[in-house]
Amino acid sequence: MKKRFFSLFTEDKGSVLVEAAFIFTFLSILTVGLLEYGTLLVLKSQVERVNYSIASVIRERSELYGKNDAFTSSELKELYELSKVLTYHRYDKELCIRVESVHFKAQQKKVISHQQSQDYGSSLCNKLNTAPISKKIEFSPLSSRNRWLPMYQVSLIIPTPTSSFNNLLKKVDALPETVSAHALLLVR
Repeated sequence: MKKRFFSLFTEDKGSVLVEAAFIFTFLSILTVGLLEYGTLLVLKSQVERVNYSIASVIRERSELYGKNDAFTSSELKELYELSKVLTYHRYDKELCIRVESVHFKAQQKKVISHQQSQDYGSSLCNKLNTAPISKKIEFSPLSSRNRWLPMYQVSLIIPTPTSSFNNLLKKVDALPETVSAHALLLVR
């Protein structure tokens, strides 16, 4: 009996099967992890493209909304609806958009005349960690007409997809909870 018990550790029969089981399990977990990470990269790319599209609409706002510098909540709702369409309505309930603007007085020294910030959508905008636009006014240039160009900052945030493996990766901080994109732009 003793001899048979010790022979389990010294015999080579079946060792290939055991090693293959460990390797297959490891490769399976690695493959699923890579797929989850790839999905995150595709999602990040989509959010950046949608955010850039929204920023392009805002950049051309004088053509679309007239000469009004301040944006209204109905305009922000239109941008929100556009972003829902551009994300194929996959994140309708969780999507959040933030638009900030800063305008300057018509003088040589850069002085803020009007500043605005509005969120629309879910409460995920509270998780945005970008600096307010008032801290970025040094990026506004003086135009050839001797005026400081107004600036806008557009931020879009959505949660990452949920799956059991994705949730596990989020708990160990291998994947983020949300995906966001930000664009700082000057109006034409």
